[in-house]
Amino acid sequence: MEFMPNYRLIGVRIKKRRLALKLTQESLAEKTGIGIQHMSKIENGNTKLSLPCLIALANALHTTVDSDCTPSEIYVLTQTINTLKWSMRTKGLSDY
Repeated sequence: MEFMPNYRLIGVRIKKRRLALKLTQESLAEKTGIGIQHMSKIENGNTKLSLPCLIALANALHTTVDSDCTPSEIYVLTQTINTLKWSMRTKGLSDY
């Protein structure tokens, strides 16, 4: 199965964070070194963005690109997945 990013959702999250920080598209574009039109297309999900561009946006927005989970949620999810993996392997189900 191939992973395909949801660029529209990424753009929505970028715009939401930008507005929460009271930044304009122009000021965010300037901070990241991308064009204003490209910034608009990113927020509208009308273009793909590179990993370096995504990281630059995350840095300028003082956030990360990993997830919106809290550290406690990440811990619980990781433990749940590890337990499930162990169970599958001990039952011989890891080939599914």
